[in-house]
Amino acid sequence: MSTHPMFKDEGRPEVATRPTILLAEAILIALEDGYRGIQVAGRSGDGKSTASRYLRSHPSWLKQPTPTAWVSMPRRSNGSDNVFYKVIQGALNLTSHPRAAAIDRLSHIVDRISAECEQMAARRFVLFIDEAQRLSKDDYEYLANIDDGVSLDGYRLFCVFVNQSDDSSAEKDNRRCQIDDMPPHVVRRFFMADHTFRGLVGIAEIAEALGRYDAMEHEGVPFSAYFAPQAYEKGWRFASDAQKFVKAVDEIRKEANLNGQSDFPMMILELAVKRLLVHIAGGQEVFREFSYESIKEAIMRAGYLKLEFSRARQLRG
Repeated sequence: MSTHPMFKDEGRPEVATRPTILLAEAILIALEDGYRGIQVAGRSGDGKSTASRYLRSHPSWLKQPTPTAWVSMPRRSNGSDNVFYKVIQGALNLTSHPRAAAIDRLSHIVDRISAECEQMAARRFVLFIDEAQRLSKDDYEYLANIDDGVSLDGYRLFCVFVNQSDDSSAEKDNRRCQIDDMPPHVVRRFFMADHTFRGLVGIAEIAEALGRYDAMEHEGVPFSAYFAPQAYEKGWRFASDAQKFVKAVDEIRKEANLNGQSDFPMMILELAVKRLLVHIAGGQEVFREFSYESIKEAIMRAGYLKLEFSRARQLRG
């Protein structure tokens, strides 16, 4: 059985899992409270980037027409305003002369945001900034400049700052500024709301995530039915294996002497699902259901322990 197009390379099915829904709700509350930004923090692998990209590309959750953009903040040795504005221009699909002055780039950005708001009859523009832990104190000042320009045009900029909380190297190398180091006007704009993004917690959330493969369709055929048509026809559903996933993770952690329970990383779930559907279900002539052993092996081969140990090392610094 050939690989489904959604599973090629880094492609992942886009779906609103429970953590994604909770993020959307937190953003809506911050918007209702009149804030101009929300600080989102979570560990690597839990699905923050995937969730923010999903919300950016499915804006109906915003309840009213709202233009959006998404950018992943790169590590930069040059922290000038010109370089920062160039990054934001890229997120807005804007181009300028390579030697354009910072003030010209700023004006270009403000004009584009205001134009998109006017075109959609929208009050605000939502900008998702992934890897926001790489932002410096100066970067927040540059964002404030954009916000000022957009406000003068009668619109609002709202930023969703997606921070990787276990990226200790970024905090050391880039000296991420804490709220106490920020000037009041930056705190007032961008630090008044916060949200903790978690991985999948418990059987119900894992079942919901697995169930997306039972519900999502490609050319009218659900993912799980595509790879396991006979089992699907007889009533098997991927969501019914959630308890096996929880049991497997608990046993893996116990065998590796990892203390306590932990959120299940969305990245690991996606990699394990790919292996199970493509190589196990899709590779058997007669597939009935996934065994506990095959699920445990898929989680291991997805790199669960490597990610957990890496997280622990980062936190130790």
